[in-house]
This record gives sequence, C-alpha cells and structure tokens, in this order.
Amino acid sequence: MSKGTGPLSKLYNVTISTIDKFVPGAVQPLWQSPAGPRTVFFWAPAFKWSLVLAGLSDTLSRPPANISLNQCGSLAVTGLIWSRYSVVITPKNYNLLAVNIAVFIIQGYLMVKHLRWRSENSRNAVFNHSHYPIKSEDDW
Repeated sequence: MSKGTGPLSKLYNVTISTIDKFVPGAVQPLWQSPAGPRTVFFWAPAFKWSLVLAGLSDTLSRPPANISLNQCGSLAVTGLIWSRYSVVITPKNYNLLAVNIAVFIIQGYLMVKHLRWRSENSRNAVFNHSHYPIKSEDDW
C-alpha cells in the first residue's frame, strides 16, 4: 500500500484493497511478495517487456540498413546497468533482471546485425556528406 496522501495514492490504495478480496489463495504468495503486483517493482518490468517485443519485431522485419546503432547501443548498455541494479536493490527483482538481460541480448544482436551489414556493404557505400563537398576517389 502506498504511504502517500495525495489523490493518486488514495486511488491506488482503494484499488489494491478492492482487488485484495478477489485474489485466489494460490496466487497470494505472488500478490503479497515485496516485488509483487502491489508494487512498482512488478509493474515497471512488466511494461518494459514491450521493449523486448519491439526488439524481437525488429530482428524479424527491420532491414539492417535501418537499424540505429546509437539507439541499440543505448538500450543494450541500459540493459546491462539495470541488470546489475536489479540484484543489488532490496527486494531483489528477478523479473527486472530477466527483462534487462533480454533487452541487452536483443539489442546486442541488432547491433551485430547492422555491423555485419555495414562490413559486407562497405565497398558499395557512397559517402556524400554535406560538410565535406570535396569528391575523393579514394578506395578505402
């Protein structure tokens, strides 16, 4: 239960108290858990699984040329950082650990997919950069 006194805390407390009455006995250990559905420790990772689904969608449908290294790198690094965080906080949040490891693996795979594509197509690339209008015939 929330200890806050604001209107959203009151709404949350009323909602949880109402739902408490309908939770079956078999689910009570999860429901009462310090990282269970009554806390933010449950809902933040639950919604973060949408990043995993988006990454899986990208692995299946996004062409390697359209993969952003900056975005994938940022998500992979945050996956590593939050994975570490999830096991040092109290309570230990294994759902947060699982989702962040999944984010790291999927985003790392997308980075490798793009870098492979870049390596295979580097000879065919045309580098036109607006700040460097000098045309060079270098074969690098």
